[in-house]
Amino acid sequence: MKRIRSKSRRKTPWSDMPEATALQAFIDESNQGNYHRKHPVISDTGEVELLNSLNVQECRHCRSPAIQRFGFTSNGVRRFRCKDCGRTFNALTNTIFDSHKLPLTEWLDFLLSIFGYGSFSLTSKSNRNAYTTTRYWMEKVFLVLREYQGTLVLSGEVEPDETFYKVRNSDIQRRADGKEYRGLSRNQICIGIACDQSSVICFVEGEGKPTKQGTLDIFASHIKPESTMRHDMEQAHGPLVEALRLRSIVYDSRQIKQLPDSENPLNRINQYCRMLKLFLASHSGFIRDDLQDYLNLFCFVMNHPKDKQEKVEKFMNMAVDCRILHRYRG
Repeated sequence: MKRIRSKSRRKTPWSDMPEATALQAFIDESNQGNYHRKHPVISDTGEVELLNSLNVQECRHCRSPAIQRFGFTSNGVRRFRCKDCGRTFNALTNTIFDSHKLPLTEWLDFLLSIFGYGSFSLTSKSNRNAYTTTRYWMEKVFLVLREYQGTLVLSGEVEPDETFYKVRNSDIQRRADGKEYRGLSRNQICIGIACDQSSVICFVEGEGKPTKQGTLDIFASHIKPESTMRHDMEQAHGPLVEALRLRSIVYDSRQIKQLPDSENPLNRINQYCRMLKLFLASHSGFIRDDLQDYLNLFCFVMNHPKDKQEKVEKFMNMAVDCRILHRYRG
């Protein structure tokens, strides 16, 4: 991710001014109060009780089950010691929350905003965090969700499609005469997307038009063999149908696009494509090397559970179980 520095939202232009006017002091004090209400200290939340209730069964360093309780941290969080490697740890050691300074309650607000299509800027402002904090936390979200789609397998009636996302303006390739390539050129990133009755998956396939091998590579392990595939006349789907012995139902996109959504047999996947574009538009300007991370997040947002609070719970459980340490912040 691109590194961007931003000023703290805790300060106003008059925070360090000894001779501020009464109104300036009032605005500054109000801002400070709002900031501290949004950023409580860990001891003022129920975080310690939560962490001490977690069932820690193995060493967070070497995964040995030979562990013993070993007192508490300065914040009152239970500490453990491994009998094999001799190292100490707590419930959050070697997770994205390791050595965190801000309470986990702030993560709940952050995740609710992100799962609601909130942009970096909007999320940063609503949570009163520095923009760099939001980007840093998003990197952690990406790390937790990096393997999320790995176990997803569609079945029943499966609808695949392709959608395209343009490269950044600075990366546009042009012809010798300086004009931009037209159509589904190397300036368009192909995204393979597919859904069944309950889930959606999407992966970066490459640049330009979809290929038979590319489509097979991204979908072969994510569609149950002998399922029914409802799709348009895209030729790249052929090898996938053959390899998985799928029952193929083909529609002419030129004809069905004239139908109202309620009658369009591919309306489900069309709606997912529309929502994906809206989702990516809310994060416009990102480095395209991170596109797959955004696609993983999109699928997590779209798939079960649908309730955002339950989705936050699911993510937090995943994050605590993941052995991912990410402390760098530029």
